[in-house]
Amino acid sequence: MEITTETLENRQVRLTIGLDEEQSKQAMHRAARKIAREVNVPGFRKGKAPYELIVQRYGENTVRSEAAELVIEEVYREALEQEDITPYAPGALDGVELDPITFNFVIPLPPTIDLGDYRDYRQKPKKVRVDRKEVEQALENIREQNAILELVERPAALDDGVVIDLVGRTAEGVELLKADEVRVLLDAESTDPAPGFAEAIVGMEADEERTFTLTLPDDFPQEQHRGQEMDFTVKMREVYDSTLPDLDDDLARTVGSFDSFKELEKDVREKLRQTAQEQADKEYTAQVLEAILEQAQVEYPPVMLEKALDEAVEEVEQAVKRELRISLEDYLRFQGKTEEELREESEPRARARLKRGLVLGEVVAQEGLDIGQEEIGTHIEAVSAQWGVRADDVRSSLESDTGQQVVRSQLLTDKAIQRLVAIARGEAPELASTTEQEGKEAEEPQAESAETQEEA
Repeated sequence: MEITTETLENRQVRLTIGLDEEQSKQAMHRAARKIAREVNVPGFRKGKAPYELIVQRYGENTVRSEAAELVIEEVYREALEQEDITPYAPGALDGVELDPITFNFVIPLPPTIDLGDYRDYRQKPKKVRVDRKEVEQALENIREQNAILELVERPAALDDGVVIDLVGRTAEGVELLKADEVRVLLDAESTDPAPGFAEAIVGMEADEERTFTLTLPDDFPQEQHRGQEMDFTVKMREVYDSTLPDLDDDLARTVGSFDSFKELEKDVREKLRQTAQEQADKEYTAQVLEAILEQAQVEYPPVMLEKALDEAVEEVEQAVKRELRISLEDYLRFQGKTEEELREESEPRARARLKRGLVLGEVVAQEGLDIGQEEIGTHIEAVSAQWGVRADDVRSSLESDTGQQVVRSQLLTDKAIQRLVAIARGEAPELASTTEQEGKEAEEPQAESAETQEEA
C-alpha cells in the first residue's frame, strides 16, 4: 500500500492511499464473491459463480468500485496508524480512482494553540474614584424616586409622574413589550424604553391613547433589535403632579435606616464606589483577556468553525423562539435574510468565540487548573437556590452528567480568566516544575482509588 501525505492550510492534511497490485487483486476477488452472493448467475448457485465470469458479466469497473467500498474503512485506519495521524474528526473522502484503486482523504487535525509569553504580560489596574457630581446625581435620583405625587386632572407635562399601559411592536408587527399600569416619571433625559419616550407622551390626558414610532437605544436588552424602529401604543391612565422632597435628614430616614443625611450621602458614595470598582474590574478583565487573545496564535480545521456556526445559528433560533415566539424560518423571512446569510453574519463572532475557547482551554492545561466535585456541587446549589419553586428541577438538570460537564466547563473558564488577571497583576503563583506536575498527576488516581475503597 502506497501512502502519501500533503499538508494543507488550516490544520488539514491530504492523505492519498493507493493499493498495490496484490491488494487490489484480493479486494476485487472479495468484491466478486459479494456480487455473486447477491445476484443470480445462470448455471451457478448464489456465491459460486467464478471471478472471471463476474468480471465479464458486470464489468471490471463495477467490481473495482465494489472492491473500493469494501476496503475503504480498513485501509483508512491502517494508513492513519502507519502515518501516525490523529484526526480531530473523521476525514472526508475527496475522490476515488479505480485503476489502480486509490483513495484521497482530507483529514482535519487537532488545533494548535501558542499562547506566546503570556506569563510575562503585566497591566496596572486603573484606580477608581467617585466625584462629587456622581454623588449629587445619585441623591437627585433618590429624590425623584421618593417624590410626593398628587393626582391631577390635566395633560401630562415633563417631570410629572404618570401611570400608563404600554405595548411595543417591531415594524413587522411582532410584540416585544407589553405592560399594564406602569409608573413612569417623565424625565426628558431618560432613554427607557427609548430616547424621546417622555416627550412623546407629553400632553396626553387620562384615558387618551397615542401611537408613535421611536428608535430603540444601543443598550436595549434584546441585542438583535438595537437601533431598530419600534411602534409604541400608550394609554394614559393617571397623571400626577410631582413634588421633590428636600435633601435632609427626613429623606434619609425615609429611604433607609439612616439617622442623618450625611449617613445617606456616605452610603451612596460607597455604593457608587463599589459599582465603579466592579465596572473597572470587568473592564480590566476584558482588557487582559483581549491582550492575551491578540498575542495567541491559533490554528484549527474548518470543521471546528462549522460547528461553532451551527451553535451560533441554534442560539439565534432559541432566542427568537423564547423572546418572539416565532420560528427561525419566520424570523429570517421578516428580516429578509437566508440562513446562509445569517451564518455569514455570525462568522466573526463564531471565530472570536472559538479562539477564546481554545486559548482559555490551553491556559487551563498550561496552568494545571482543575475543578473538584465539591466546587461543582457548591455552584449547582447556588444556582438552583435562585430559582425558588423550580430549584429542585434546576438542580436535577445540573446534576445530570451533561449538566455537570457544562458546569465544570464554565467554572474552568472562569478560573482560567481569573488566573490571567492574577498574572497581569503580578499576583499569580509560580508554575510547578514538570517533575512536580507529573508527580501530582500520578498521585491523583491513587487518591481516587482510596476514596473508592473507603466508600466500598
